[in-house]
Amino acid sequence: MASAQAWYARYFGADYLRIYRLADTGEQLAFLREALADLAPGARVLDLPCGHGRHAVELARWGWRVVGVDLSPTFLATAAAAAAHAGQRLALVRGDMRRFPLSDAAFPAAICMFTSLGYFSDDAQHQAVLDEFARVLMPRGRFVLDLANIDAVRAQPTSAEWERDGVRVCSRYLWDEATRRATTQREAVFADGRVEHYESSVRLFEAAEIETMLARAGLAIERVQGAYTGGPVTPESRRRILICARGEHA
Repeated sequence: MASAQAWYARYFGADYLRIYRLADTGEQLAFLREALADLAPGARVLDLPCGHGRHAVELARWGWRVVGVDLSPTFLATAAAAAAHAGQRLALVRGDMRRFPLSDAAFPAAICMFTSLGYFSDDAQHQAVLDEFARVLMPRGRFVLDLANIDAVRAQPTSAEWERDGVRVCSRYLWDEATRRATTQREAVFADGRVEHYESSVRLFEAAEIETMLARAGLAIERVQGAYTGGPVTPESRRRILICARGEHA
C-alpha cells in the first residue's frame, strides 16, 4: 500500500471531487463503448484505478460485470454509492496498482483511464503496473490505456483558474524535461474560508517509451489515437490512447 507521504494518498480524496473538472466523461464513455464493443454480454471488465466510479457504473449498466480497484477509500465509497443509486452492481476492491489482489488471466478486458499511469517515483514501478494488467488479462484480452500526450503537456499554459460549486481553484503547472514529470500545484479556496493546497507529480511518456514498456509486458498495440473521438496523435493532441491485446504468453 502507499505510504502516507505519497502525493496520491492525499490528493484523491473528498476535495478532489469538489474541485476537479471532469468535462470529458461523456466522450470517454462513448469511446469505451466502441473500444469494447465486441465483448460478450456479462463479460468481466477491470477498471483500475476506478476512482469514484464514473466509468465503472456505466460499464455495468451496459451489461458487463465490472470489478473496480482503487487505493482511495473515499473514492471506493463514492463509487459504491453511485452504483447503488443507479441500481447497478460493482465489485469494488481496495488495492495498489503495482500488485492487484486479483487472479491470473481473469479478465477479457481492462481499462486504465485519464492518465493514471505515471504516479510512482521510477519506471520500474510503472512497468510493474503494466505487467500486472497483462497478468490478469486472458490471452488476447483487451487493454485500454488512456494517457496525456506528452507534447501537448509540454506546450500547455503554466497556470489556470476556475470556480466550481463555490470553490475557487488556482493551478500552477510545472514541467521538468529531465524527468519528464508534470507537477501540478493547486490551491483551493472553499466558501467557508478553508484553504487547501494539493500537489501531484505524474511521469509522462514518449511514444517509444510506452511502446517499449507495453511490449515488455506482453501487450501488443493494436490502435493508437489522439482523442476519444478518434484521429491520429499529433503534437497538438491532448491524449495518447492505446488499445492493446495481451499475447498468448504474456
